[in-house]
Amino acid sequence: MKLLNCVIIEDNPVDRLVLEEYLSKYSFINITAKFPNPVESLEYLKTHIINILFLDVDMPVINGIDFLKTFPDPPPCIMVTAHPEYAIDAFEVQAIDYLLKPVKPERLDVAIQRTLELQEIKSKAVQYSMHFENDFLMIKEGTVLNKVNIADILYLEALTNYTKVVTMHKKYITLNNLKSFLDNLPPKRFLRIHRSYAVAVDKIRGVYKNELQIVEQRLPLGKTYRQEIKKLFTESN
Repeated sequence: MKLLNCVIIEDNPVDRLVLEEYLSKYSFINITAKFPNPVESLEYLKTHIINILFLDVDMPVINGIDFLKTFPDPPPCIMVTAHPEYAIDAFEVQAIDYLLKPVKPERLDVAIQRTLELQEIKSKAVQYSMHFENDFLMIKEGTVLNKVNIADILYLEALTNYTKVVTMHKKYITLNNLKSFLDNLPPKRFLRIHRSYAVAVDKIRGVYKNELQIVEQRLPLGKTYRQEIKKLFTESN
């Protein structure tokens, strides 16, 4: 696997060391630089190719979100913070993921996998296009045209400006963002459960406090979407 150059911007030395330790477990991640604040990193980020930027939010001089807004084409970024209230702002600047401190290794792994998927998309010199019909999608991958039955879709996952379409047998990537994708699907058959996920209603197998089960997989259930899920199950009963 190709090495991914990584930069960490974190003003807390203990948090920085913990993140370094976790990232050292990944042989394909190369930490090329570490900075205690965004200002000191500016020149480095402008002159080097960065595959992953781990960025704290609450820092002196300028916070991480405002710092990311200064880039016309920001590097792929995973936000790391102790403040959950910044999550919406982070995704609005197209952060790949948003990790809360103390960072858990298993949660970090999810963020790394999302980053790898995004890298794979960008590395393919292929344009994805899609055509919606009543009961199926036509997803073009290069010269291959795939017919995907809407009834076979388990869930959709947002990957910055892309959407991953997950079926029982295969995954597809489209250039549509999640909102525009949902706008084209049949109403009431899919439900947003998280900023990064939407699910096929008929594939829901269980609802838990912070998760929702789709067939054999559990997906995160966002606080702002729980009322819709509760309403759905109340009406069905």
